[in-house]
Amino acid sequence: MNDRPSAVELVAAARRHLEKEVLPVVAEPRLRFQTLVAANALLMVERELALAESQLEAEWERLNALEETSAAMPPGFEARQQAIAARRRALCERIRRGELDEGAAQRALLQYLRQTVEDKLRVANPRFLARASGEKTG
Repeated sequence: MNDRPSAVELVAAARRHLEKEVLPVVAEPRLRFQTLVAANALLMVERELALAESQLEAEWERLNALEETSAAMPPGFEARQQAIAARRRALCERIRRGELDEGAAQRALLQYLRQTVEDKLRVANPRFLARASGEKTG
């Protein structure tokens, strides 16, 4: 792991440069829009970098709850991502087979899905998530 600046700090610096230095002088509408899109993409990357580890851990625990297991997370970020992807594929198969269509299993699935989508929105569009939950946005 590198010292400062961190990946989050580097991405934030690039985004701030676009927002503070480039956007104010861009008059051409298409280029201005593309610059706004780039700045927003960098903001999403900032959030993803900041939240990735905790979101992986939270999803692992949600999958454990859904599967009624206490499986341990593998060490290492890449291994964790791969293991969660494999567990998601297995979950999709269970859904296709109708194993989670009723009762407590269905409620557990819906809770898992809701929390997982909320985590994704915390990265992709936290203002939408705040509006959907009735919070005030700035």
